[in-house]
Order: sequence, then structure tokens, then C-alpha cells
Amino acid sequence: MDKVTASKHKQFPSIYRKIRWSFGLMTFAMFSLFWSVIYIAENQIEIISLHHWLDTEASRYSRDYQIHGKQATLPNDTEFTTYWSEKPIPDWLKAYQMPGFYEHLLGKEDKHFIVKTHPSGQGLMYILFQDDADDYLDDYEEHLHDYILILGLLIGLFMTIYSLYFIRTLSKPLTIIERKISQMSPDDPPFGVDTRFVETRNIEQTLLDSRNDINGFFQREKEFSHFASHELRTPITVVKGSAELLAKIPDQHPLAVNAVKRLQRASDEMQVLTETFLLLGKESISQRYFADVSLEEALRNQLAEMEQLFARQDSSYHLSVQQAAIIHAPQSFIAIVLNNVIKNAFSYSIGDIEIVLTGHTLTITNRHEGNETYNAGYGVGLVIVERICERMGWGYLPQDNGVEFCTTLVFSANGETL
Repeated sequence: MDKVTASKHKQFPSIYRKIRWSFGLMTFAMFSLFWSVIYIAENQIEIISLHHWLDTEASRYSRDYQIHGKQATLPNDTEFTTYWSEKPIPDWLKAYQMPGFYEHLLGKEDKHFIVKTHPSGQGLMYILFQDDADDYLDDYEEHLHDYILILGLLIGLFMTIYSLYFIRTLSKPLTIIERKISQMSPDDPPFGVDTRFVETRNIEQTLLDSRNDINGFFQREKEFSHFASHELRTPITVVKGSAELLAKIPDQHPLAVNAVKRLQRASDEMQVLTETFLLLGKESISQRYFADVSLEEALRNQLAEMEQLFARQDSSYHLSVQQAAIIHAPQSFIAIVLNNVIKNAFSYSIGDIEIVLTGHTLTITNRHEGNETYNAGYGVGLVIVERICERMGWGYLPQDNGVEFCTTLVFSANGETL
């Protein structure tokens, strides 16, 4: 019961928030990926364009050099600066000794250049873009950035709108189901199957069927309680009254006297059982059924009633009482619990039983050594004991080590029910 109660108060994450965060992160990831791809593609296009222009000028100069030699026209001097490693070159260029396309940051200027073997076969040829000559793609890049920003905003807006639509589409049936779960009580008005999805309609139909079953259970339990309250109590009262009248007849045969006593005991037990079952079937037990009961007195009364019943088993008991407590509970509950645990101990014991009452704790131990003896008793058994203890919040711990069976009961002091 404690675990169930604790789980009700535990804060669990919201599925709607989970969906919102998932879609938000997915939208951000898609937008970032889209922007990254465009940015990388833009840089690669720029590199390819600059490399192609430099390579074209270098190839043209190489062809002209094969025809005109040193008289060949150098690459366009309005766009490029050409160096030969056999002649003085800037110091920063000396670090590049392998053919290829390079980019070098010189101060604030980003220099793009190509290194090739000189057409003469001696040294290296360096063809560099002049200052700002390689920035001819800047206008294109600015327009491309604008287009990317606009397109990214449109995609982000679309994803946001779609996410809200999807979340609303998914959350609406879940909200309906959540509201219907709170209407499962028999006192709530009936509901139908309203959502538009197959899965959620199956859930709704299951809830509706469960609600109808629960209503049927409640109705049958209510009818049983009503019938038991009126139809069982009356004949029990008649039986008890008749047994009392029969007991007053003088000079009866001993068999008749014994039969009358059995009737009285049976009617008393029926009355206690009926009252117990009716109380267990109630959602809450009224305080008028509660009373301050001495555990020691109740225990001794039950032992006195069962002494004759178990005399034929040639068994007895050893009772030890230390500071027995007074508990606030229905008398029928205490009588049923004590009656059944003691009866169970006597029924399956091959010797005397040990009964120890200390404060609120009752311990009953019987030896059976793995053997089952004749069950001299009758009643509702240990199952109803467990039900009563669960309802009243009493501790109930049966233990069997194969030789001894020990039952421990801890009666709560305040008598609060669960």
C-alpha cells in the first residue's frame, strides 16, 4: 500500500513536454545541418572557383612559354602577381616548396595562390591573386547568405507550425483519455468512444469495458451487502433467539443440551463473520463500530472458547503476557483474527503451542515437523486474517521453517484503517 501511495505522489515527466522538446531539438538540428551544409558548400565552391582560375592562368602561361620562351606573356598582371623561385620572392612564400593550391593569411589579407613547376623546368612558379582580387565572389556570398537565412527561417517556421499541429493532434486524444480515466468511478456520468485513431479508440473501448465491469462489481457488492445486512442478520437473530429459548427448557437430554450449545456457538460465529464481511466491504468504517479492546482479555476469551473444541487433540498452550496493550478497533475484527490464528495453530500442531503477547505484538508458535494433522476447526482461515490486517494496517507475518510455524501479529495503536 505504501508503494502504491508513494507512486501516486511521485512526479513523472510529461509526454507533451517530451514531444515538444524532441521536435524543438530536431528542428534545431535540421536547421543547423542545413546551414552547415550550405556553408561548407559555399567555401568549397569558392575554393574550386579560385583554384580553377589560377590553374587556367598557369596552364595558359605554360603553353605560351613552350612557344615564346621567356617572351611569353605572364598571367594577367591586373589580377595576379607572378614569382619565380630563381628570382627574389617574398619570405613568406619560401615555406611553400611543393606544387599545389594554398591559402595564406597575410596580415588581414587572405591570399590564395598556386604553386607549380616553372615551365623552364627550373624552380617553382608562384601565381598569387593581387590584394582583393580574389574577393570577386563576395557579392554572391552575401546574396547566398540572405537566401539561406530566409530559407532557414521559412523552414524553421514550417517545422514549428507542423510541430505544434502534430503535438496538438497527438495530445488531444491523450487528454480525452486522461479525462475519461478520472471518470471511471461509478458515480461519474457514462462516456463514449470519441477519438479518431484506431489505437486510442481501442484504449477508450477498453476503459469503457473496464468501467462497465467495475460498475457491475460495485453493483453486485452493494446488493450483496444490502442482502447480507437484511436477509442474513434476521435468520441469525432468529436462530440465536431460538437457541436461547431451547436452553431454558428444563430436564433436557444431554444430547439436546450439547446440540443447543453448538447452535449457540455457531450462531455467535455467524453473527461475527457476517458483521466482519460487511465491514470489510465498506469503503470506510464508521467509528461506531470501533471500541477500546484489551488484547489480553480478548485473547483469553478466545482461548477459553476453544479449549473444549481442541481437547480431543490432546494439545494445550503456554501463554505469556507482558504489558498487553489496549487497541481501538472493531471487536469482530479482533475476534476473527485471534480465532483463526489460534485455530490454525491448534489444527496443525503435534504438541503444545506457545503464545506470547507483548504490548501490541502477538506471537503464536506451533510445531508440525512437516506433518499435517486433522483440521479440527472451521472458518474463513488465514486469508481473511490477511485481509483484515491489510485493512486495519496491522502487521501480519507468517513464517514456516519446515519444523515450526510462527505467526506474528502487530496491532496498531490508533486503529486507523487504510
